[in-house]
Amino acid sequence: MKLRHLLLLSVICLVTLLSGCQGRAWLSKKPPFHPNPNMDWQAKNRAQSLSLTAPEGTVLHSPSVLKQSSLYATGRQRDGALVTRVPVPVDSKLLTRGQDRYNIYCATCHDKSGSGNAPVIKRGFVPPPHLATDQRLIESADGYLFDVITNGVRNMPAYRKQISIDDRWAIVAYVRALQKTKTAQYSELPSLMKQRLK
Repeated sequence: MKLRHLLLLSVICLVTLLSGCQGRAWLSKKPPFHPNPNMDWQAKNRAQSLSLTAPEGTVLHSPSVLKQSSLYATGRQRDGALVTRVPVPVDSKLLTRGQDRYNIYCATCHDKSGSGNAPVIKRGFVPPPHLATDQRLIESADGYLFDVITNGVRNMPAYRKQISIDDRWAIVAYVRALQKTKTAQYSELPSLMKQRLK
């Protein structure tokens, strides 16, 4: 008696399981059963279409979006080549902003001087390159530094979600200023600075 019940229960379970597969695994000419249609079959006067032009009077989300060409947003030319120089005017305001963002996001590993001798490194993390004197980084394109901040490299994580595009370029400009503090020659200094040094 127990074996008969067990066999009957097994057959019922098997039939139930196989009937559940009918609509998903087998082809059927019947329309699928849809208990909750929501907006799948709502009435529509005309087909949905993609508008390629913005409606008149549209205001962009941010003024910086205006300059976010592919070059500005990615650090690369249309052909994929890296941008050689920061694509915005470098002034004291940009450098101050770059220093502020650098000290927040970069100094924990790279140190405020760019030496790579920061608290995180002292606790055993793999040292990053010396930003101020590493010849490979000094000779690299500004677009490369922007790309590294954006997408990360080796142990360095990507910062595209934490740091805005404008601030990434500001950091690149500030890193270049850090490099100049270590590598600038006397002949490269402005005349006013030369007079002060004398």
